Amino acid sequence: MKIYQANIVTPDKVIENGTIEIENDKIVSMTEGLPDTTRNEDINAEKKWVLPGLVDSHSDAIELELEPRPNSIFPVEVSFYELEKKLVGEGITTIYHSMSLMEENAKKWTRKNDIVLQMIAAIKQLSYGTHLIRHKTHLRYEITNTVAVKSVEKLMKDGNIDQLSFMDHTPGQGQFRDIELHKRFLIEHRHLTDEEANRTIEESKLFAKLDPKILQELAGLADRLNIPLASHDDDTIEKLEVVKSWNASISEFPIELEVAKKAKEAGLYVVMGAPNVLLGKSHSNNVSALKAIQHGAVDILCSDYYPSSLLHAAFKLYHADMPIFEAVNMVSIHPAKALKIDHEVGSIEVGKKADLLIVSEEKKRPVLQTVIVGGKVVCQMNYQTPVTAGILP
Repeated sequence: MKIYQANIVTPDKVIENGTIEIENDKIVSMTEGLPDTTRNEDINAEKKWVLPGLVDSHSDAIELELEPRPNSIFPVEVSFYELEKKLVGEGITTIYHSMSLMEENAKKWTRKNDIVLQMIAAIKQLSYGTHLIRHKTHLRYEITNTVAVKSVEKLMKDGNIDQLSFMDHTPGQGQFRDIELHKRFLIEHRHLTDEEANRTIEESKLFAKLDPKILQELAGLADRLNIPLASHDDDTIEKLEVVKSWNASISEFPIELEVAKKAKEAGLYVVMGAPNVLLGKSHSNNVSALKAIQHGAVDILCSDYYPSSLLHAAFKLYHADMPIFEAVNMVSIHPAKALKIDHEVGSIEVGKKADLLIVSEEKKRPVLQTVIVGGKVVCQMNYQTPVTAGILP
């Protein structure tokens, strides 16, 4: 198959009016100009953008798919396949499903120890079956969850974890350093009373944390098994020093601009949320992703809680005068490198998997039209043009 008359976005330039040739599941050639011949299976991109498939390093979307409302719990197989139809329609061709191993008494069903362990194993197993996109697992391990150490070790040794991150959501530091903001979150999103929110915060402050030696051992195991390790909500330079001692390679959602800068200087891949870019601010009153990007302190954007945000954030940056290949790199090759899968996916290059998007624009809004994964068209958006206002042909 060939894709021709395409504006091909590579890691360092745009090839205008180019042609990509695909054999089996890989890109075998990429040239400027039109092909000598075409066949019915070939695609005329009509001078639209052709981008690499998006790589999402951190997405909580599976949690909402499993439990869209409290106590409305859907089977993992149904949730998995229904979610991937949504993800492919957003241009995400490689997803890291983030499951949070919080504690036995976690308020959310999807974050209880036994449930998370089951879900991680089930997602990994389903990823080997028929699918539209590439599925990976990201275990987010809360360091106050002192009873789950052996389970985390087993998940890693069994090959069920593709990315590991350490989290600490203790009030008064990290994401919840602003106690009043955290309290408001508990009241508005968990529907707690003022008294219940205060009690939850005080109880959380008393949670025991894993011995640093145990964290170091888990980090060492991840390193030996070649599992990328991330920190989460870094808020001090001192915390970054601990992160580096783990041989971690990723700093997710640094709280302050100076911390993001130092993480970048330390050689860590810095991840921030694409929703933060679209909204122009952090929902937790942390550093603005746009500000951090302006200071060159961000490598990767992830969808976090809103899968639609990845493609839109890249185009927002492009229309704010960032070269399009640099904006696209933040949602493709950079996360692929951080997660050690860039030898296969993440960019349009000869020899890599043919995971491609054909995207047009409407008033600066990206319009995804075709998604190709492994050389096969897996999603086609055929937009209809009204003949008259409000009436479709």
